[in-house]
Amino acid sequence: MRKMTATMGAAAVLAGLVTAAGPASASAAAACGPGPTVLRALPGAEVAWPKEGVRDLGRGALAVGSSRGKAVYWTGTTVHRVPVPDSRAESELLGVNASGLMTGWYRPFGTTTQVGFTYRAGDASVTALPDGPRWGVELDVNDSNRVVAGGYGGTTIRVYADGVVERTLTIPEELGPDAYVYTVGGVNARGDVVATVQKVEPDTGGRVEFSYPVLWPGDGGPARILPQAAGGGNTSWVAGIAADGTIVGSDWYGPGHEWTPWVWTAPYGTPGLSPGRLSTHPYASLDGVSPTTGVAVGTARFHPEEAVNGADQAVLWPGSGPVLALPGLAEGKASEAVAASDDDRAAGSAVNASGQTRAVVWKCATRQTYLPDPS
Repeated sequence: MRKMTATMGAAAVLAGLVTAAGPASASAAAACGPGPTVLRALPGAEVAWPKEGVRDLGRGALAVGSSRGKAVYWTGTTVHRVPVPDSRAESELLGVNASGLMTGWYRPFGTTTQVGFTYRAGDASVTALPDGPRWGVELDVNDSNRVVAGGYGGTTIRVYADGVVERTLTIPEELGPDAYVYTVGGVNARGDVVATVQKVEPDTGGRVEFSYPVLWPGDGGPARILPQAAGGGNTSWVAGIAADGTIVGSDWYGPGHEWTPWVWTAPYGTPGLSPGRLSTHPYASLDGVSPTTGVAVGTARFHPEEAVNGADQAVLWPGSGPVLALPGLAEGKASEAVAASDDDRAAGSAVNASGQTRAVVWKCATRQTYLPDPS
């Protein structure tokens, strides 16, 4: 049993702020927690996919993601549904930039392909990206309004400017003709793009695949396969890239579900490093990074077959030192963080005491972190 629960940890941090800086006002306490702020959901029952939660953070109180399987954005805690053409379609928003340009996808009812789009609050409808429906669309947008889009199984990633394809990014030839895009990690302010590329190991008859982190520089230079831990024997995933080129993700040993947080820094001459895991969880991943401040967020994990040992927990890494825990909504209930902002917010989802998944934002996130007691 943990001696320091998530709620107790956040309360202790808040108490420390009062002691160090004098009595905190009620408004300041409300603005910073303790604990995550729950965002409102659309009417209806919770669905399994797309998962309820925030995917990215914009300026001020803007957040984007999914609720009840529909693309939504939040202003503060108020939820707004995005007007995709098909009201029955599954949809979600995946990215938003500083000017409020959002990007996401929808899957028309009865189909198996997804349509990528952009959207701004107040528009009558979304604007479809001009490459047609694809399967498994992943997208991101930077502050120069460049949108990157790649579909699972595809061999290229497109970069759009003003709705027109500006660049087409191809997989490095040394990964072979059968390599394909698995996930799009993101795009930073200067236009650098990162993605996870998968490659089948031919000696296994296609039964084994490895994932490689790939960087496409914004200046148009050649793609680079990032150095991996264990000489590339493991699988590596990339989840985000900051303005200075810092890339966050995970090193993963597949048979053991052994997720290890991983960070690559320019000029990428080494396999990077791991900031470590929580003492209470055997595994963890980094799943997002703030645009310029270098704060990364993710999830401390158990093996799927070891869930009885505890719940996954949202974590934050400040850019140095150890990985820290973020408080959840209820003791023993899961949480995850996938987005971080330059104004010290983190966001994702958390399960409440009733077992319902809710979209959440941690305000003053670094002030709410703590090192849990493993005993």
